[in-house]
Amino acid sequence: MYAKILVHIFLFLTLVLAEEAYSGNHSLIIYVTFAPGHGYLPMYSSYGLLDDYRVFSYDSTKGDISSPFRDQASLSNVWRDLQHCTAFKTDYFNHFMRQANASIGIHGPILQLMYGCELSQDNKMKGVYEFSVNGKYTLSLDHDNTHWTTHLPQAKDIKKILDGFILWNKSNQIYMQRDCVPRLKQFYMHSVTTIHRQVSPEVVIAPSAEGPDTLTCVVTGFYPKDITVEWALDGEPVSFNVLSTDVLPNHDLTYQIRKTLTVSAPEGNYSCKVEHRSLPQPLVIHWGMLGLHKAQNASTIITIHVGS
Repeated sequence: MYAKILVHIFLFLTLVLAEEAYSGNHSLIIYVTFAPGHGYLPMYSSYGLLDDYRVFSYDSTKGDISSPFRDQASLSNVWRDLQHCTAFKTDYFNHFMRQANASIGIHGPILQLMYGCELSQDNKMKGVYEFSVNGKYTLSLDHDNTHWTTHLPQAKDIKKILDGFILWNKSNQIYMQRDCVPRLKQFYMHSVTTIHRQVSPEVVIAPSAEGPDTLTCVVTGFYPKDITVEWALDGEPVSFNVLSTDVLPNHDLTYQIRKTLTVSAPEGNYSCKVEHRSLPQPLVIHWGMLGLHKAQNASTIITIHVGS
């Protein structure tokens, strides 16, 4: 009995500390895939992202939750709830598949959920709860009245099935309105040093494999994700003849992006300008500079000038 009381006190203090420490705008989004009968996928898998940081994942072939915080006593209630939700959702997914098969002829679909909340610095919450069938038919839960909405006429029969899941919809509403924000703050408290860290980018310009008249500005190893990269000719921004990748993740929780420029004036002075939160001022690399360039830390002032 005393042990249970101590656990409840500990969890209460954890939430209080998370409330006091919280700063910024952050989101907790959970992704679920249910794919029975598709041998290349686990029957049930899920993962949760705090902003862009994976705080947990679950795979039915392994049968357990993995997380960098798996052994944290303050999150024991979270792991217990996730295990319960996995079983609860599996029952409703199976129920949906039986009804969809019988009433609308959908056989062996892949079902997906995306749900969670975003909390602003001023404590305003925005929620999202979406259900998808085969990646084609997406419906959103109106968690004020527990009904599903869609702009797709083809999904009206799916909506009818989901609207009939009264207990599940009510459970989803409770999670969105009561549980999501405290869960976000719990994960935030354990992740704060990771999601608030700043890692400066490494930048290099190299000839592109796409052709002899192309240059690629490779920017990698930076965190957080938001970054501005632009080409310039003789100091003036160039927006035409530029192709860009998306900002892509690296294996070490940093990001990369590449911008490729088709050279229009071979004798011009081309440079790649990078702006990032970790840099005290923009980093400018000129074509012809050798090697990899990196801001060592956020307090280092970098100025690079290359004569023509």
